Amino acid sequence: MGMKVFVGCLLLCGFLSALEVSASCASCVDPQSVPSTHVVHKYNESQEYVENPHRGFVVQMVTHSSHHHPLSKSRLDQLRHRSGITMIWRTFVLDTFVTSSISDDYLNKIRHDLDMVESAGFTVVLRFCYIFEMKHNHPWGDASKDVVLGHIGQLRPLLQRYQGVITSIEAGFIGAWGEWHHTEHFGNPSFHSAGHDPVTGLMPQAFRDRQDVLLALLRAAPISLQVQLRYPAQKMHMLGSVPSTLVGVQRGTDTARTGHHNDCFVSSDKDVGTYRNKTAEYPYLQQDTRYTIMGGETCRVTNNHRHECPTATKEMAMFHWTFLNQAYNDDIYTVWKQQGCYSHVHRQLGYRLVITKAILPRTARVDDDLCFHLEFTNLGFAAPVKNLGLSIVLQSTDGSGHYYAGQVKGVDVRDWQPVHPHSVTSAVKLSRVPEGHYKVLLLLSDPLMGHHSADYNVLLASTGVSLHTQGLNDLHHTITVAGQHTSSSNCTSSVSPWTPPAPSHYSRVFTGTF
Repeated sequence: MGMKVFVGCLLLCGFLSALEVSASCASCVDPQSVPSTHVVHKYNESQEYVENPHRGFVVQMVTHSSHHHPLSKSRLDQLRHRSGITMIWRTFVLDTFVTSSISDDYLNKIRHDLDMVESAGFTVVLRFCYIFEMKHNHPWGDASKDVVLGHIGQLRPLLQRYQGVITSIEAGFIGAWGEWHHTEHFGNPSFHSAGHDPVTGLMPQAFRDRQDVLLALLRAAPISLQVQLRYPAQKMHMLGSVPSTLVGVQRGTDTARTGHHNDCFVSSDKDVGTYRNKTAEYPYLQQDTRYTIMGGETCRVTNNHRHECPTATKEMAMFHWTFLNQAYNDDIYTVWKQQGCYSHVHRQLGYRLVITKAILPRTARVDDDLCFHLEFTNLGFAAPVKNLGLSIVLQSTDGSGHYYAGQVKGVDVRDWQPVHPHSVTSAVKLSRVPEGHYKVLLLLSDPLMGHHSADYNVLLASTGVSLHTQGLNDLHHTITVAGQHTSSSNCTSSVSPWTPPAPSHYSRVFTGTF
């Protein structure tokens, strides 16, 4: 990329919005020419397997209320050290509550599991269901609509409390494995009867009941969380066939908060019933998943090479995959390892943010506006699911341990689509920064997690940039703050004293083998 926007102005710099923008400042230099008062830094992609939140391979960990197996921090630590996994797919089978409310005791067990996820620096995809098997005949064994809606209401406080560690919630609840088929109470599209809808295969009431479950989950979950549906045709039929947009994401519309999961990825021509009409669903899904989450698992090898690396990696990129169950299907993963794409998938699932350039001033004055220009590329399959905040952090070099931080306004990383470059040109006011020398760092963090742990800060996949245990990113630039600036400022974001989160107990880079 050329020097299409700049960079550092030190006097009377107005607030500059972010993401591929350019603006003029009264004293800014020619954007095509960087003066000697400024420094251009360039960075290269690292090949590290960086452990970042809300992305990557997962392991499905199933537990039944009839014989609950609680999570433990040591068990999650083992997963991290063995395979570089920092995210699980926790499935709660509510088999003892098919006709009753969830007991307080079991709600506390769910709470304990989410506490363990948080203490281990993990994130989690949640699913709730009533049967975790395929029965061959009636009764299928799932709960009625009234029971399901009651359970969703009971789970609401947990979804709200733990939204920072929850990546997404699968619609679940209905049918075998919570995958919305072979259900006692919500219709079965495999068994058509007179009056069924030709698209969904459902009777009108059954369709409305399913829609009510989805809407109940969307209302129970905080706006930061998406709910995943098993079949794209169902979302198109329930919420319309217009794909999600960034505006919808920012407004928290039902369409933009409803994502997808595919539990038989590349496992047949139509992924074992995932698709009904690929001609319509593929283009829709390709656009919709730019802003909604996609994840799931494979389930079997095919006889036409569909499960092999070329198709698998193409469709993971096309449909913006964020997570994939590492435990299933081993036969497919063996093929991927033999063909050489498994390690690529490990790195590219979800987002993989690389900083490629930074242009920063050498000096500034107290109460001055520190203007900067940053360039990023997302080399992952998907944009980040969470609304991460981007902050400039200044670390004093005098050994005092003092930090100062200011959030960059106008940046929404949920629009940082794969492959495309993303520029941020903005400014922060040094209103509470004393004179001295400072290292310039970047912080990408989820505001929901606050100062909880460095494990939830995003590490950039650029060589020598990530301060792994601190959850910060070092731009390898030192700025000198000296003198007092007396002119007025238009910048709305100020740098102020900041306390970094507790450092991670983990290396946050997987160095093992596959």
